[in-house]
Amino acid sequence: MGNFCISVIYLILTFLLTLLCFKRYGKYGIYIWMCVSVLICNIQTIKISEIFGMTISLGNISYGAIFLSTDILSEKYGRDSTKTAINLSFFTMIIFTILMQIFLQYQPNSVDVSQKSLETIFNYMPRITIGSLTAYYCSQMCDAKVYSFLKKKYNKVWISNNGSTFISQILDTLIFVTISFFGTMSNRDLFFLILTMICCKFIIAILDTPFMLLVTKMKNKELD
Repeated sequence: MGNFCISVIYLILTFLLTLLCFKRYGKYGIYIWMCVSVLICNIQTIKISEIFGMTISLGNISYGAIFLSTDILSEKYGRDSTKTAINLSFFTMIIFTILMQIFLQYQPNSVDVSQKSLETIFNYMPRITIGSLTAYYCSQMCDAKVYSFLKKKYNKVWISNNGSTFISQILDTLIFVTISFFGTMSNRDLFFLILTMICCKFIIAILDTPFMLLVTKMKNKELD
């Protein structure tokens, strides 16, 4: 129950921070927030926990805030701004990964106590890194395109928000799990891993709907 309460608090906090970045700094705030969030969720995803008997990666909530961010950009500024944010955050993730790999090549001093911990966190397996990068870019582009399509077709925020997020989260999970884990476990375990991740992401996507509806009524400050 403790993990569940922490998850609820963390989810509300990250979604409120998303809205705060938009309210205070407009699309530029969302650009920065997406770059920060993509780094946070890629570090958090290493930690595995359990909620109500379901094994989950703790990066999912922060990842959900990224999809909320792209939907805000799609709703308020259109696809061009959304693509800019996706490209910036994708570039940030690549640069961060490369720089940390170079950083880890320093030979630690005999009194150093951080090397092993840093290697555990930042020395990602190449296969998982490729899976994460590919899934992120493809799913975010999909989210932007589907949101734009649903907005033109139905002009209902809750349909555009949930529809685009559901579809892109399925794509994200399929790409990431297939690239990262195919051949390392049985097809049955692979299927249940995909199913569990999708269910968790769907719940988070539904919970971000009230925040998305709130955004449509917000006025924000823009930077020159």
